Amino acid sequence: MLRTSIAYKEAIQTYADADLNYKWEPTVEEWDLFVAIEPILASLAKVTTSLSASSYPTANLFYPHIVDVKIALKAAIGSTSFHLRKMGNAMMEKFNKYWEEKNNVMVIATILDPRYKMRYIEWCFGKIFDGDQVRFEIDDVRCELEKLYEDCELQYRERKAAQSKSSASSSLAIERICSLPSASCEFQSFLSSTEANPSKSELLIYLDETNVSLSDKEFDLLSWWKVNSHRFPVVSRMAKKFLTVPATSVSSESTFSTGGRTLDDYRSSLSPSMVEALVCSSSWIRGAHDGSTYVVPDEDDMETISFPKSFVESN
Repeated sequence: MLRTSIAYKEAIQTYADADLNYKWEPTVEEWDLFVAIEPILASLAKVTTSLSASSYPTANLFYPHIVDVKIALKAAIGSTSFHLRKMGNAMMEKFNKYWEEKNNVMVIATILDPRYKMRYIEWCFGKIFDGDQVRFEIDDVRCELEKLYEDCELQYRERKAAQSKSSASSSLAIERICSLPSASCEFQSFLSSTEANPSKSELLIYLDETNVSLSDKEFDLLSWWKVNSHRFPVVSRMAKKFLTVPATSVSSESTFSTGGRTLDDYRSSLSPSMVEALVCSSSWIRGAHDGSTYVVPDEDDMETISFPKSFVESN
């Protein structure tokens, strides 16, 4: 609404000059305030639009929007406008109630998005934290990320080792190696030991590569990991774990709408039979309030059941 009104500022002023009975023209101070608060409300609108989607609101989308909101609020607090500072402080107090401490799950999910990686986290922490806290928060995320990588790498190597033992091709490889001269066999053993401990981890290789462009509107994160999973088998397993986390469990529309909640395939783990049972129970409870009776078929005969009064209210 503000963006539309700002675009028609001159038209509104011209109409007010032509019609003396028009009494709703904003003052100069109000126009300045509209321009100032529009970025804050725009960042909130982007969050709502992104998280209200039902097919793909995964965890990697969440943190960049939270950062945008906090940067906009910090800009408002540093404004020269008294009204904007007052609004910014009030909103920041409410914001910090929920997001003063970072959510490492959301942060790591963002790092596993090749459009952001660790470079984005280092940049945004410099924007939203002060002083020495920046380095502390970055080190905390790095330690958490490295620990997760080590755990996933250990599981991956154990799995590969189990597969190699059960593989018939491994016996053929051993026979070929044994047919080589003894020095070559020792060299082969040396290569195997050094390959198990590479000089640069798979995680560092992923983080050091150039970020995918944020301007690519057709970018599909899941397809990217599907294509690059052979290059990063361990990191892709981490991505599979974190990118399955939904950014929100309930669509944003249900928070602001009186139309009731809607169950869909993406945000509900209820089975069809359970949903049917809940809907029937809700119908029965509503009928109990007005003393209605329901006829329940029982094979050959019919039985009329009167439900007792209930104080349980359905949603």
